[in-house]
Amino acid sequence: MADKLGVYNGALLHLGSEPMVALTEDGPKRRKLDAAWDSVVKWCLEQAIWNHALRSAKVDASPSLATSFGYSFVFEKPNDWIRTGAISTDEYGRVPLLEYEDRTDFWLADVDPLYVWWVSNDPDYGLDLGRWPETFTTFVEYALAHKACKAITGSSEGRDALKKEMIRAKRDAANKDAMNNPATKFPPTGRLVASRGGSRSREGRYRAG
Repeated sequence: MADKLGVYNGALLHLGSEPMVALTEDGPKRRKLDAAWDSVVKWCLEQAIWNHALRSAKVDASPSLATSFGYSFVFEKPNDWIRTGAISTDEYGRVPLLEYEDRTDFWLADVDPLYVWWVSNDPDYGLDLGRWPETFTTFVEYALAHKACKAITGSSEGRDALKKEMIRAKRDAANKDAMNNPATKFPPTGRLVASRGGSRSREGRYRAG
C-alpha cells in the first residue's frame, strides 16, 4: 500500500538523495516534490486505462447543450475525468459504442444515455494511494524523480537514465494492469477524436439550448 511519504522517498532514492523523515519536514526537497506532485500524478494517470483508477457511470445528455450538425447529443464529462476507458450502450459494457467523438470537455454521440468507464482523479479512485499497485507506484516514483531531478540535484545529469527507467516502469505497470481486464472489456475505440487533440475552436459548435 503506497503513501505519499513512501513515494517521495522512492523518488529521492532514484535521485541518490537522502530520504525524508516526514511530510511535515520543512526543506527544499519537500517543497520541490510538492511542486511537481499534482502534475506528475495526473500525467501518470493519463498514460493507461488503470484499473485502480477506473470509474463508471450512466451519463445522460446535457439538456442545455446541443450541436448544430453531426452527432445529436452532447454529454458533459465529469470533473474527475482524466481519460476515457470505454463507452457502451448498455450498463454491463457488453455493447461497445464505436461511433462517438471524444472532446476536451464533452462526448458526442447519437444515443442517449451513455454508459462510460473513465480514469478518474477522484480522491477515492486515482488519487487514493492506498489503491495503487506496486508497479504503478514505482512508475510514479520514477516520473517524479525525472520531473524534479534538476530542481533537487541542481543538475540535469541523470535525467536520460531516469526517463528510460520511467518508460520501463510504465510499461511494466500497464502490462500487469491489463492482465486484470477481461479480454473484451475495453476494445479499441471506433470513430473518436483524441480529447486533448481537439481544439477549443472546434468546440464552438456546442451551443446552449
